[in-house]
Amino acid sequence: MKSIQKPIVSFLSEALEKKAKNFSKDHKLPLLSPREIRKLHKDKLVIWMLSDGIFLQDLSLKNSKPFSLDFQERKEENKNKNLLQRCFSKFNLDYQVYDLTAGFCLDAFLISKLGFKVIAFEKESWLFEFTREKLSKNKIDNIELINRNSMEVINEVDSKSIIYLDPMFGIENKSFAKKEMHYLRKSLLDQPDELIESSLESKAELIVIKRHKIEKKKIFKIPSYELKGKVVTFQIFDRR
Repeated sequence: MKSIQKPIVSFLSEALEKKAKNFSKDHKLPLLSPREIRKLHKDKLVIWMLSDGIFLQDLSLKNSKPFSLDFQERKEENKNKNLLQRCFSKFNLDYQVYDLTAGFCLDAFLISKLGFKVIAFEKESWLFEFTREKLSKNKIDNIELINRNSMEVINEVDSKSIIYLDPMFGIENKSFAKKEMHYLRKSLLDQPDELIESSLESKAELIVIKRHKIEKKKIFKIPSYELKGKVVTFQIFDRR
C-alpha cells in the first residue's frame, strides 16, 4: 500500500507562530519549530506559515525551496500546446464542469479560462485552505472550490455536466512530476478506482479522465475517444 506522509506545520518568525498553531489544530497536523524540523525531520513535507501566506516544501528534494502557486505561469506554459484546451474545445460552454480531483486547481483554472463554470472539490482540509488562499490572492473568482469528498457529489451531478478526473497516476518516478504534483502524490492517499467507476455510472453526459503515458492500470470501460500527448492522454466518455 502507498505510504502517505502527513505534512508538518511550521513558521519562520514568532509573529507567525500563533497562525501556525491554529492551522495545525484546525487540520489535525503536527506542529514543529524550524529547529525541530532540522534536527529530526530533514526529509519531510512542510507547510510553512510565512508573512505573505502559506507555502509548501518537500525537504527530501535536493535544493528544494518553499513554493506557492503561479496560475499565470501555468497559463503561459499551456498557451501553445494545451491538450486540455483541445479536449474541452469540443464541448459546449453551457455544460457545468465538476472537477472531482481538485488538488491545486491548476487544471480547473485552465478549464475556467476556456469559459466554463467550474465547481472543484477537495476533501483534504489543509489542501483546500492552501488552494483557496492562492485562488484569492490571484483574484481567480470563476472557480467555486468546495471542501467536500467527491464521492458524496456524484449522485448530485445532472446530465448537462462534464466530470473531470485527474487521479495523479500513482506514479512515484520523480522525473515525471513537478514539485507541486510530487508533493501531492506523497501527501494524499490516491484511490481512484472507486471514483472513476462511480463517475462512469453517473448521469453526466461527458467524463474526461487524465492518464499518464506509463500508467499501467486499465479502465474497465472503453472511452469514446482519446487525445494523446507526449506525457498525458485524455480519455473522453461521450454519452450525449
